[in-house]
Amino acid sequence: MSERLATQPPAPRAGAAFAPGTAAVMPAAGGGGVIARHPVWATVVAVLILLLAWLVFGAWPAGLIAVLGRKRVVLNAVLNGLTLGGLYFLVASGFTLIFGLMRNVNLAHGTLYLLGGYVGYVVGVASGSWLLAFVAAAAASALLGLLLQWGVFRRMEGEDLRQTLVTIGISIVVGDLMLWVFGGDFYQIQAPDSLLGAVKLPIVVATRGDGSAVLLTYPRVRLVVFAASVVIGVLMWLALNRTRIGMMIRAGVDDRDMLVAFGKPVQLIFAAVFAFGAGLAGIAGVVGGTFQSLAPGEDTHFLLASLVVVIVGGMGSIPGAALGALLIGLSEQVGIVYLPTYSVVLTFLIMVAVLAFRPAGLLGRHVAPAQAGASMALLAAAAAARRRPRGEPVVFGLRAPTLVVIAALLLMPLVANGFFLVQVFAWSFVLGMIALGLTVLAGYGGMVSLLQMTVAGIAGYLVAVFGHSGVTTVSLGWPWWAAVLAAILIAVAFGTVSGALAVRTAGIYTIMITLAIASAFFYLTLENYAIFNGFSGFNSVPVPHVFGIDWRRPVAFYYLVLFWAGLAYVVAVFLRRTPFGLALQGARDNPRRMAALGFNVTAHRVAAYAIASLIAAVGGVLLVWLNGEIAPGTAGVGPVVDILVIAVVGGIGDPIGAFIGALIFVLLRTFASDALTFVGLNQERFQLLIGLGFLLIVFFSPDGVLGLWARWRGRPRAAA
Repeated sequence: MSERLATQPPAPRAGAAFAPGTAAVMPAAGGGGVIARHPVWATVVAVLILLLAWLVFGAWPAGLIAVLGRKRVVLNAVLNGLTLGGLYFLVASGFTLIFGLMRNVNLAHGTLYLLGGYVGYVVGVASGSWLLAFVAAAAASALLGLLLQWGVFRRMEGEDLRQTLVTIGISIVVGDLMLWVFGGDFYQIQAPDSLLGAVKLPIVVATRGDGSAVLLTYPRVRLVVFAASVVIGVLMWLALNRTRIGMMIRAGVDDRDMLVAFGKPVQLIFAAVFAFGAGLAGIAGVVGGTFQSLAPGEDTHFLLASLVVVIVGGMGSIPGAALGALLIGLSEQVGIVYLPTYSVVLTFLIMVAVLAFRPAGLLGRHVAPAQAGASMALLAAAAAARRRPRGEPVVFGLRAPTLVVIAALLLMPLVANGFFLVQVFAWSFVLGMIALGLTVLAGYGGMVSLLQMTVAGIAGYLVAVFGHSGVTTVSLGWPWWAAVLAAILIAVAFGTVSGALAVRTAGIYTIMITLAIASAFFYLTLENYAIFNGFSGFNSVPVPHVFGIDWRRPVAFYYLVLFWAGLAYVVAVFLRRTPFGLALQGARDNPRRMAALGFNVTAHRVAAYAIASLIAAVGGVLLVWLNGEIAPGTAGVGPVVDILVIAVVGGIGDPIGAFIGALIFVLLRTFASDALTFVGLNQERFQLLIGLGFLLIVFFSPDGVLGLWARWRGRPRAAA
């Protein structure tokens, strides 16, 4: 029956009318029909093909060289972009297979890449076989992928946000374990002798004086990698669209219950797909280790590359992943030639353009918010856990515990020394302010954004750029108030515009897009020296003298930070009870209903980004004053994720949770080294400790420390 149905012509679309005999007079599907219908476009395409062929295979005149540069340099950049795109495709195809088709949010995909690379390196060195390195890498990454699918995704089906948080924690833990084992050295996998050397391509790059042509040479191994990525891509597309197992995978994504009803082993199929996608990441690790290198941080780099590729190409689309990988690879390598310090901006602009005109990606399908949205169960539980017990005494509208905390904070300088005032409490307040913006976005609006530390970093950088610092060749020397005001305004504008892009998506897509934007800013600060002073950043950023007070003194700076942190907290608490805050929470729970009631859901969400950005920008100014310096690492991927960790550990649904999480984080950062040394571990294993603690919180108390406290207070007490 199924075979007979498969051979029948498709039913006409709704509303389409076909007269008898229409099929007999329809134009053929061949190229002649297309050319006849679109002669102008056919001519344009033919001219472009001829022009491209001349640019590649012909000799360039002097005028063209003056505009584009030497042909050898340009074509090398293009080929480097194509081969890098092939590597990006190998990584991103596994990511889009796991997430786009199975809706599993695996932000530990970069970890699978680096693990495969390290395993391949060890096996390759031990055995001397490059092919055996691929087998071992694929097996190791596939095994870890199976463990993730069984231990995380199978147990958290439909909980996108929780899956994301768990895989972030796993990536932190496994990444630190790999750093522990392999150290911070660079490793390169040796390619076999047959792939070493260069190949002469039939591309003329110059002409000798005697009239003979100079041909372009290019590394053989990179060409082989590109060809292999093309073959893998074609085979994957055929497997998903032309085989029985591919049809079952797609059917399981669309209607899993129906597939189960037909007796198909859905879990086994999905486990196999997950292992295959993870194995692809491991294979890509060996490829990357062969013509690039393996080092700490490459897991994050290739995770971010995968995110950008699937955002540009479209989720769940293998051709989309290929197109996105080629665009990103070419933009990076060609950008290095023409815009060496702004190549990452070119990639960012491509992503912004795609989000503006095709939010689902160039070849992606639109996914309804109900399908794409992250699970809000965690946020709802967090909100429920914040109900304060009644019956406590109230003074000036404040409950007794709140008054005790306020009094303790005001009197803290009487009992604490300068170290605790600045390095513990002031630092906690600053990080709490930055994380507080995430409470506004995620706790109130259901938008888990990773932009907060980036906005704070922009404000901190611009204070140093516009004001005074030790880098006098870059800093402009404006008055402190003008520098602070300009820095905050620009940071808030950046956060608002980025938020306007992010709200075009929903759920896990928001996390992916904001993480990609944050990473673009990090790489921009790392590579740009004209504005951000590159790797070194800025030092000796002074704290201003205002009202005759030296705010650099510990007590004065403590009260300065306490004032702004307290003000931000009051604003966040007040916002929750305003009509705007209630509408934002309604949009979190049921955006369609709020839109039907006449609320502009998009405007409310963008406004929430503006408010959160303002809080984070003030925190960024205080952060650069606290440290006296700022560098790319201040707003790197690690600190960006740390803000999410702080908010989740404290309790993402309540404003006070941001400050509780920040205090826990700072205490661990400050004093955990002694505890690690006591148990025989290196002090550098702090990230391992943070990752394990984060996993425990997400697994056993998704609503954070506040949720644990609320459940403890609410449990029945034993009779005396």
